[in-house]
Amino acid sequence: MTINNEFKSLKEIFNEALELRNLDVKKLSEMTDIPVHYLSALSSGDPRKLPASPYVRGYLSKIADILKIDVNSLLEAYKQETLLWPAKSSGPEDKLPPNRFALKSKRKITVIAAAVAGVLAILIFLAFQFSGFLGNPQIEITNPVENETIVASPTIKLAGIINPQDKLTINNEEILAKSDGRFEKDFSLQPGPNAVEFKVKRFLGKEVIVTKIITYQPETVTE
Repeated sequence: MTINNEFKSLKEIFNEALELRNLDVKKLSEMTDIPVHYLSALSSGDPRKLPASPYVRGYLSKIADILKIDVNSLLEAYKQETLLWPAKSSGPEDKLPPNRFALKSKRKITVIAAAVAGVLAILIFLAFQFSGFLGNPQIEITNPVENETIVASPTIKLAGIINPQDKLTINNEEILAKSDGRFEKDFSLQPGPNAVEFKVKRFLGKEVIVTKIITYQPETVTE
């Protein structure tokens, strides 16, 4: 948009551009993130309410971009007016308008924290998954408890607990454990010592072998 800026003040250029765009200072403030009281100061031509010069120039650049006018015209008008009154120097309270399209610092921290938490959760999950494939398996034999046992019955119920993800064989016969890892097996015995081998194997890990000696001594019948 072209505005005839010859001999016009900053106030006149600003207000004319607002009118042509059918805007007011409140709406322009929402579009630029420039405080309303600074825009009102431009509209009323009151330089005493404007911030330091570097910030005014930043505001004028944003205003020119939104109102589609020549930024050099605004800056030149501002330069001419600074000859009539001293411009403020910047202070700790002055700040440039924030970039409306940039992530706020808090939001960035939140996003980064969420990403880190997500990565950690994945790593923990993978660690638990791989622990089920690697490492040393465990087995607890609840019957028989002793390594050497003497029984009078031709059968014995073998029982114990393993990790249900591990593979269990008893004397090379695969035994399926329940979902909680418990297993049972009715085992037939021959008279005399019987070697019972419990072998537990983890998928990508090692295997553990436990051997129990169960001696079957039939009861002697006396007449």
